[in-house]
Amino acid sequence: MGLGKILVRLAALITLLFGFMWAIPQLAPQVPEPYEGVRALPPVSPKPTGSTTVPPPLPRGFPSMERPPPQIEVPDGQPQPIATKFGWTYDIPADWENWNDGFSEWVGEDGSTATYGAMGLHGRFDCAAGEFESSAISGMTGRRAGDLTVLAYREVQKASMIFTNEDGSLEPTVRIGDPKYLQIDGAPAVHYTALVEDIPDSPYCPPPRATFDVVTTTGFATAEVAVFVVLADRDVENALTDEDVEGLISSLRKSSTE
Repeated sequence: MGLGKILVRLAALITLLFGFMWAIPQLAPQVPEPYEGVRALPPVSPKPTGSTTVPPPLPRGFPSMERPPPQIEVPDGQPQPIATKFGWTYDIPADWENWNDGFSEWVGEDGSTATYGAMGLHGRFDCAAGEFESSAISGMTGRRAGDLTVLAYREVQKASMIFTNEDGSLEPTVRIGDPKYLQIDGAPAVHYTALVEDIPDSPYCPPPRATFDVVTTTGFATAEVAVFVVLADRDVENALTDEDVEGLISSLRKSSTE
């Protein structure tokens, strides 16, 4: 065979080989673009569902406090007044613990929170491993603005979150009563009560039942709406009665400006 024919056949063979190599990738599935073949998994826990709207600023000249007022000293055996940052003062019984500059907070799986300061603590007991609990607490927080009934209802709904077990898998049964419309020291107010039952077991010594009372009214400092709460274990030793809760609420009064 002549050299010319050998070179021609060799060139044809090389061309055929390159053509075959080019065709193989075209028969395979296309390579995805970056992230095209990646599927995002759902989050382990739901994202917070709270409003991200920035609350409106307080009206010009509206008084505000960074820290709560100092503790009011009274003789032993007398009801203890607790002045709050929101222009309201209320009384706790003489045998309660006065925690006027402390606060308690609960955080739900959805990111919602329940935070209350200017607190009174009743019936402190040793729960487990040196941890102490209280059979009742009172406290106050504030909201920038809004309808008193709507804000009170939103707050009382947090009873479910407060008594849900630690990992968020079990919730209590919560029944919310009808709103009561009040006048407190001349200011309009709304009162809701939630009855909490079937409370799941947790490391925090849950009671058989509990009540969560929420009162919203006009705020006179720091926030335009003041929110007063009483969280009380029921069917336990030294449990508060309905009359005890009403007594705490009826002690609310505008703080002295003197």
